[in-house]
Amino acid sequence: MTTSQVDQKRALNKLKHDLEPFRTAIVSAYGVLTWEKNYYPGVVFGSISVIFLVLWYMDLSVITMLSLLALLTTVLDYVFPTISRLLFSGVNWDGDHEAKFEDVCGQMYNIKANLVVWYEYLFKERKSTVFVIMIGVFLVALAWIGAIVNNLLLMYLGTLLIAMWPGLQEKDVFKGITKKASKIINEKIQCGKRKLQ
Repeated sequence: MTTSQVDQKRALNKLKHDLEPFRTAIVSAYGVLTWEKNYYPGVVFGSISVIFLVLWYMDLSVITMLSLLALLTTVLDYVFPTISRLLFSGVNWDGDHEAKFEDVCGQMYNIKANLVVWYEYLFKERKSTVFVIMIGVFLVALAWIGAIVNNLLLMYLGTLLIAMWPGLQEKDVFKGITKKASKIINEKIQCGKRKLQ
């Protein structure tokens, strides 16, 4: 093993150790996000919709919402290990649960490593003028969209996309869509070739 592989293994083990008190909740949430049961997409969609409906109704300022979110996170971090022992005491932790937990930790580590690589690329390396112009145009377009569309709606759609993404990938929804689209395109091409003959 090279030094970087040893460092990666050490960082992954540290992440697993840090998430150990939350492992039953993580495995349960992973099952919901990857749609292990047929009604889980509805649960994810409904719960996110209810949360954003309450936020819309309360019409909180950004600072108030961020403060309440930080307060909720702090309280849950403090209380959750105690509550999880009560809620998940009947769950028998077996090899399947451990494999799922390791898989989730590996995915979280990969996301973290990719974010670090992107951060170093975007903020540490010297960029070309074309790259800076492209990023500038993208950010101006994003600011324009944010100015004309309600920000809470944008956050709702973004949160919904992020929460549904693991299930969409797990169920190969994108492969099915691309397969159907390529089939339709091929049929149109064949029909066009027959008309030309």
